[in-house]
Amino acid sequence: MSHLIIVPCHSIWNQFADNCKGDNLGHLPGQWFLAPFQLEGNDHLAFIKHGLQAIRTMAKDPSNKSVVIFSGSQTKIPAGCISEAQSYFFLMWRLLERVYSNPDSFPKEFPQEILAYLIDIKSILFLRQISLQDLFTSLITTEEYALDSFENLLFSLYRFREYTGEFAEKITIVGFGFKEKRFLELHARAIDFPKDNIRYVAIDPKPEGYDSKKLKAYFDELESLEQRNALELFASDWYGTRRALRVKKKTRNPFKRVNGYHKVKLFDLSGAIDDDEVFFETYIKGKMPWSVRL
Repeated sequence: MSHLIIVPCHSIWNQFADNCKGDNLGHLPGQWFLAPFQLEGNDHLAFIKHGLQAIRTMAKDPSNKSVVIFSGSQTKIPAGCISEAQSYFFLMWRLLERVYSNPDSFPKEFPQEILAYLIDIKSILFLRQISLQDLFTSLITTEEYALDSFENLLFSLYRFREYTGEFAEKITIVGFGFKEKRFLELHARAIDFPKDNIRYVAIDPKPEGYDSKKLKAYFDELESLEQRNALELFASDWYGTRRALRVKKKTRNPFKRVNGYHKVKLFDLSGAIDDDEVFFETYIKGKMPWSVRL
């Protein structure tokens, strides 16, 4: 089965950062354009793990039908026209180039868990005789228009079609665990993607020095914020076309990017959908290229 592996991006790696000591390998928070709420859990390290886990999943697929897509638009004014997706793509390339060329040169503070990912991927690629050049020019690409999680899923499907010539039959999403329900129970259902053909790999943030009580409070807060700021909104606005979600997307689009996926116009994302259930039953259910035909 053709296999789309999506990494929903959450920030932008600043490859030009000069305010950090030593190598810029994305392992320090100052090497990213992070929001304040992304600091407590060392979210930037989770972003790297998301990318590497996706690549490892693809590399382990013997069918040669897997493609990794980093999905995320140009969301940060200080970053200029660098998209989230581009930054993840080039950071993964830099990290893998380093482990190939000089694996002993990583800084002492570089996380060992991430280094283990890199060494494992290198071993798999060697066994499968996949070069770094082939990896990053044939098996990994970017989707650079998505402004929220619904668009991460939908736009990545159409980007996969552009890139491979066919729609994905199977999807793996690599991201934060607290977002799993949003993707699998709301977004996949809204576009009629078969629930048996989509799975989610959860890799969560890791605050440093927290005891079990403080860690539980941290994740409870994440779940609460997810419920209030995403699940409740998407449950009543499946396609993100009404005010609350549209305003969010507008704030994430300072460079006024417009997607070029023509088939997405089916969703009429430029205007509010009056009744999501009626829209789904009329235009989506059983009619999408990936729908199960009864």
